[in-house]
Amino acid sequence: MNRPRALPPLLTICLFFVAIAPIAACHGSSTDKSDAATTLAPSHSGVAAVPSTPMNAAALPSASVAAMVNPANLPPYTGPTGSLEGTISVKGDPAPSANLDLSRCPQTASVYGKTFREGATLSDGSRQLADALVVITGYQGAYIPERQPSKTLDIHDCAYATRTVDLTYGQKLLIANKDAKMVYAPVLDAFPTMAVMVPAPNADPITLYPEKPGFSTLSDRMGSPLTADVYVLLQPLHAVSDTSGHYRIDGIPIGKVDLNVRLRAINHDVTKPVEIHDGVVEKMDVVVEYKTPIVKPTVDARPRKPNLR
Repeated sequence: MNRPRALPPLLTICLFFVAIAPIAACHGSSTDKSDAATTLAPSHSGVAAVPSTPMNAAALPSASVAAMVNPANLPPYTGPTGSLEGTISVKGDPAPSANLDLSRCPQTASVYGKTFREGATLSDGSRQLADALVVITGYQGAYIPERQPSKTLDIHDCAYATRTVDLTYGQKLLIANKDAKMVYAPVLDAFPTMAVMVPAPNADPITLYPEKPGFSTLSDRMGSPLTADVYVLLQPLHAVSDTSGHYRIDGIPIGKVDLNVRLRAINHDVTKPVEIHDGVVEKMDVVVEYKTPIVKPTVDARPRKPNLR
């Protein structure tokens, strides 16, 4: 089988966006003539077929979601796939204090007390990095539908289970309150709404519907330190590193692709090429670097009156 050759990096489109700019072409574009010969043709290798349209249980029309995530109306990819896993770590300066008022929920210091969460020191001197977004790009001509209609995010001890949430456009975000006595009103800041939804303690979760691809913060209208970065992507090949820095992504089409890593609190995104083989779990560890920003002293530019004494 001829595997597709490497494609130009798509990270500029997919990850290095500003504010809530859409991640508009993470799965490649069928109109890019320069890479027309590198498309992934579906094969019949015994891999189970997936739905031709994304599973969508959100308050978004299925046709609108399909038009956004699969504008070329490509058939779902059913060819051979592999997996990628590894550890994300950080080197350089330690995470500084986030300078937040955690007096209401002091137990959240382990989650929100620092600018980012880092864990144990590894053999190379780097530290395990939690909450890093990991995205596969660089494949083209293959439509990979999202298999899960929703993703659940738990609240426990005034903290979300993760500080970064990865969604595929069309998925809904379920938020469950596991705190027995605390009340929260989570909201996606990029998608304001007049309604205030409050997940009852140890009851059914509330549902939030990201209305478009891009970036949003998840905050709490009740004033707790609850916060998370939410990324809504156009394809399902993404993950977030856990508290030990571990990530894994399955169902990647074979061939040469790009592994992209970012954490918004660290101004150092990383892209690494990797080749995926049929039925193989490839290993790829990534180290990002953090340097404490230099705060320049404020200069008073106002004109001064002369001292006439």
